[in-house]
Amino acid sequence: MKSARYIVFGMLLLLLACAPDIDVERNEILQYLKSKNMKAIDTLGVFVVIDDEGSELKPKEKSTITLSFEARYLDDEVFDKSPVNQDVKINISTALAGLKSGLTFFGKNGKGTIIIPSSLGYGNTPPFGVRKDAILVYQVHVIDF
Repeated sequence: MKSARYIVFGMLLLLLACAPDIDVERNEILQYLKSKNMKAIDTLGVFVVIDDEGSELKPKEKSTITLSFEARYLDDEVFDKSPVNQDVKINISTALAGLKSGLTFFGKNGKGTIIIPSSLGYGNTPPFGVRKDAILVYQVHVIDF
């Protein structure tokens, strides 16, 4: 049993060594916010910029949200977006950890930006076409839930 603990501990150390530096990513996000003159709420690593809070009622973790979005990297390259004139439905419980956290700040008709560090986004195992260990910037418009 003792050797299993050493193996697990070693694997944790290896994962931490390979993960992007959290402080470096935080500084990159803060620089991005400053360059865009944006004021954000820091929700333990996920930064939320509220342009319009929307309704008082906010979605819960099990809510299915209808929204439109555009997803970018910090260099403003778009890597995903909802189809033109078409909304998307997602269940918060199946969304990226960073989106789960950020979307709960917006009521119906809420609009804003959610900036997600790589550890709460796709990390080092992104889907095809998405950069590895990328900080993600989602501009969202929550339509309904």
